Amino acid sequence: MAEQKEQVRGTREQALKRRQLQRKKALRRRRRILIASIVAIAVAAVLIIVLLVRGLAGKKVEETALTLNEDGSVTFEEVMEFDSDTYSKAEMKKFVKDMVDSYDGAGEVTLNSVSADKSKAYVSVTYDSMSTYAEFTGYPAYAGTIADAKEDGYSFDLTFEEVADGHIGDIVTASDAVSDENRNVVILQENVVVNVPGKIAYITTNGISVRDADTVEIVPVNGNADAAVSAYIIY
Repeated sequence: MAEQKEQVRGTREQALKRRQLQRKKALRRRRRILIASIVAIAVAAVLIIVLLVRGLAGKKVEETALTLNEDGSVTFEEVMEFDSDTYSKAEMKKFVKDMVDSYDGAGEVTLNSVSADKSKAYVSVTYDSMSTYAEFTGYPAYAGTIADAKEDGYSFDLTFEEVADGHIGDIVTASDAVSDENRNVVILQENVVVNVPGKIAYITTNGISVRDADTVEIVPVNGNADAAVSAYIIY
């Protein structure tokens, strides 16, 4: 009888030890999960702070480019030579800001960022429309549908090339290029990289280099940086 009691007591003690061990393991798992969660939250917070700081500082572009946005606005990011011996960074920033502030169309031109390093200055400005960009900069520029461009007096009596997935194809007639008058067209007379919010379908054959499905570069005529042709980009 005494032996049976001892066996029962031993069995109970073993069961109790197993339950205690299971609780300890569960507690360790909870601690690991909690620590992992804290680490994940901390990493996420650091990433958010880094992204915010980068956003406030402004992203430096590698080259001057004109980007048409989905809402009809236009962003011009310019990279130019900067000589600190001629003027200071503060003077350069003040000059750009004063030029934007002095524009008559209040709110139509927004200075996004302006910065400089040892040899380059970077300026990003957004215009509420292509017409505002043309008025502000003095460069001939147009953006709209083909139908609107025709109505506004633009001629399409030009030679066009097909563009598919960023590659130039066959030469086509003007009637083929403008057969769908609901397509958008950008008309520029400026040597600049151009990004459009869609796939480019046709370009004029006069001095346009295709970079990608939505990016082209209008190149100088005969290497003359001061000369520019009237380039049509249909997308």
